[in-house]
Amino acid sequence: MNSKSSQYAFRLLNKCLWKGGAEDMYKSSLRKAGSILLLNRKKPSSSYSTRPNLSQKTLSSNPMLNGVSMLQWFFDEVRPDQREVRYWMKYFHQTTDPNRIFAVIQISKDVFAQEELDLVEKENGKLKRTILETLSLSMYFLQQNRMKVVLLVGADRDCAESDTTFKEDRKLIYKHIKTVVDRLDESGTRSTPVFDGGNIFNTDRDFRIQSLNTENLDWLMSHDNVPVIGCIGENPEGRLGLVQADDGTHTLSTYTQPLKVLLLNAGGGISDSSGERVTVVFLPQAAELQKFVNLPWWNTTVKDRFIKVCDILKVLPKASSYVITSASDVLTELLTQRGVGTLFKRVAPVNKYRSLDDWVKVGDCMENEQQLKDILPDLVENAFGRQTSRSYWNKLSADLDAIYVTDDFKSCAVVRKIHGMPGVAYLDKFAVCKEERGNFSIDVLWQQLKQDYTSLYWRSRRTNIFNSWYEARSDGVVKSGYYHIFWFGLNSTDINSVVKLCETLPDSFDS
Repeated sequence: MNSKSSQYAFRLLNKCLWKGGAEDMYKSSLRKAGSILLLNRKKPSSSYSTRPNLSQKTLSSNPMLNGVSMLQWFFDEVRPDQREVRYWMKYFHQTTDPNRIFAVIQISKDVFAQEELDLVEKENGKLKRTILETLSLSMYFLQQNRMKVVLLVGADRDCAESDTTFKEDRKLIYKHIKTVVDRLDESGTRSTPVFDGGNIFNTDRDFRIQSLNTENLDWLMSHDNVPVIGCIGENPEGRLGLVQADDGTHTLSTYTQPLKVLLLNAGGGISDSSGERVTVVFLPQAAELQKFVNLPWWNTTVKDRFIKVCDILKVLPKASSYVITSASDVLTELLTQRGVGTLFKRVAPVNKYRSLDDWVKVGDCMENEQQLKDILPDLVENAFGRQTSRSYWNKLSADLDAIYVTDDFKSCAVVRKIHGMPGVAYLDKFAVCKEERGNFSIDVLWQQLKQDYTSLYWRSRRTNIFNSWYEARSDGVVKSGYYHIFWFGLNSTDINSVVKLCETLPDSFDS
């Protein structure tokens, strides 16, 4: 097969992955692309290097899928927005060192209880796949796309309060590890069981984790196999004992610095008192609990989990996040914006200013202060990739209403009150630096705007890649010439005036 055949196959794959289309066209394109790529052993053209590096095994069938290709299973199972998958796969590969751990995954005990129930349902023909079979296919997908993970299996109990003996706990952990490894093996996922976590966890006399055996852990991480580690530690006397799974997750995460930490259960994310899922929890400051106390989903169990999440995120890079989700929904959680669990993310607080002449602290040094007018132009130009006109900043103070800037100076919003539309604010700039996209800074900034303004209108160039994001958060949009004009909270009588005003506003960027 020559390079033209390879390129043709990837065009077909691109067609079904990123442009969508009718179901029959999607399946046909997928089959053709998979067939051609499996015959071609050469690497794809460099012109496709920005797309996810889907391995040939991802395109081929899997023994657990009864002849269905892994890629087709992924689309049938997750039903993602194709642009989301492209974005997240590219983002994960750009932000994760291929020699480091992508995710630390803790499997709760109720997953194994659900597995036993699912096996009965499957034998009776009522279920196609068990919860651990689905998880193992997700692990296969990640492994074939070079996204390394560590699985942690524990006993899910307070070591000091349980009446069960360590012998019983160890027997249960061994059983669960073997079940996980068997499922991984059935799916074609290569794994390494670590039955006695004492090879990894060093504890004190009361089996509280003190350190890691980094030599053994580094060896495990240097291979492509998925480590499945039991929550068992070794004390200074050489005795083995149970360690808490949350402590094991915290310790492993501190050392490996993963992009994702997942707590997998059988029921999914946190729900509020009405049963609605809590999708995202932003943590402006990792230790701030008071702001959540009166929320409908707050209770003692959630508080204990919340504190543990905060402790983990404090020691991880800002890009990292913690997710509580079902073991059957890992890929949906990782590769779609909507998710299916509850995501915890540490983000920079948003500060509000009223003037470009306001002084702001830059960095950790109290004496290092600058005026907004010296900082904001660079932030906006970095986000838009265009040069702002000098006249824009000179005239901005005349009708400026507020400026929002995140504490790390990576995102900002400029709101004006323009003559001709009294009482309605105009969102003039909404800017997020490229390196922050995907880190939820944009969502936090938007939440603050929605909190402070009951109505807003704004415009965006028709070529702006965020127009679909804007449209999802607006009450309406009018496409007029070079611009899409959005709004929320407006009276119907104001819409025509807003559209006409936006059409006449001068461009704030140099051509």
